[in-house]
Amino acid sequence: MGLKTWLAAIIVIISVIFIMYPESDLTPKVTAWKEGGKYLQYKGYQIFYRVEDGVSKDGRTLLCLHGYPTSSYDWIKILGGLKEQFSKIIMYDYIGFGFSDKPDNHTYTIMEQADIGERILKELKVNKVHFLAHDYGDTVALELLARYNNKENKDRIPEIQTLCLSNGGIFPETNSPRPVQKLLLNPYAGPIASRLMFFFIFKKTFGEIFGPETIPLEDDLWDFFVIIMHKNGHVISNRLMQYITQRTEFNDRWVGALKNTPVKVHMIYGPADPVNPDSFIDFYKKSVPHHSITVLDRNIGHYPQWETPTAFIEAYSTFIMKSKS
Repeated sequence: MGLKTWLAAIIVIISVIFIMYPESDLTPKVTAWKEGGKYLQYKGYQIFYRVEDGVSKDGRTLLCLHGYPTSSYDWIKILGGLKEQFSKIIMYDYIGFGFSDKPDNHTYTIMEQADIGERILKELKVNKVHFLAHDYGDTVALELLARYNNKENKDRIPEIQTLCLSNGGIFPETNSPRPVQKLLLNPYAGPIASRLMFFFIFKKTFGEIFGPETIPLEDDLWDFFVIIMHKNGHVISNRLMQYITQRTEFNDRWVGALKNTPVKVHMIYGPADPVNPDSFIDFYKKSVPHHSITVLDRNIGHYPQWETPTAFIEAYSTFIMKSKS
């Protein structure tokens, strides 16, 4: 048999094994997060979202856009701080992520994830919105920003008042995909690797993108893991990973949106990030000198909102206060 035939046979065998592989139970913390949300019907799929009322009475709304490969649960550590700034906070899981449906024969695109964000904002009758994004979510936010700048879908895109990004690979020139990401992008090895999701592998590969002193506790890593595994989400990891190639394909559109927008933009950046190493800082400043950036402690990595929630909220609050003036 040829190589492709052998690979196909291996995929079938692994798939059969994982059909019988029991889904990990959700932990109490994760279950509570899920039970606090709702579902939106989108093209026959269920999309999970949460709406939280804030303390602020000024009527401002925030939409949070999470990263890969995680979910809206990423924001739990800073949710209290966000409530101090806004009247309403909206968080959702993209299709293929978190508690949303994860179809295994689906083409996942940044465009569709932005469509879903638009749909949720329209469903909740939001006319003005602030965006807070991380990682993959940075790219979703830039697609929404491009539509807003270009006055596309005017009936669906509300006024974007501010945009805050964090540790996203928005510039392909400074983005360094991890070995596991490169493996998942391989058309032959990717489908196999995506099915070989075991906690000890996840713990190592996911833990490596945090700062050396801020790696999540094992219980927290398990929470991330069971959310990814929910609805057999690991099986589609290779399909979700195509966002990296989309960033290159639509680089002019998305980086162009960042360069040309009238919206106030800020970046909160953890420099101990192997996915977006600190060469990002100068590249960002040279590419978009009119936008601001907060560089956190040198030991903060790829998930700054999780690793240093107090410093993250301080940086974000400062940006929001300045954007009012």
